[in-house]
Amino acid sequence: MNKIISYIGFAIKAKKVIVGQSHLKRTDKRLFLILVCSSASENLINLAKNLALKNGCDFIITKQKLDTLTNINDVKIIGITDENLSKAIIENKEIINIG
Repeated sequence: MNKIISYIGFAIKAKKVIVGQSHLKRTDKRLFLILVCSSASENLINLAKNLALKNGCDFIITKQKLDTLTNINDVKIIGITDENLSKAIIENKEIINIG
C-alpha cells in the first residue's frame, strides 16, 4: 500500500489531483483516473461512474478509505489528471483492495 500512497502523494504535490465531487463536475482538465471510497453514497459512486464514462478514464472503488490514502480529511472522491501516475496506480490497484 505504500506505493499507492506514494503515487497519490506525488500527484497531490504536483497539483495533479482534483478533490471532491463539485470540483470534478466543473473541471475542464483531462481525467485519467477516478478513485472513490467504498463508504461513499450510492449516488456518489454512480456520479463517479458517469464521470469516468464521460472522460473515458478508469474508475476504481477503494476499500481503503481515501482519507488514509490522501491524508485529506473527509474525502470520498478524487480525480487524477496525470497519465503516468494514473497508470502506476492502476498497475498496483490490488494493493488498495479494489471493491
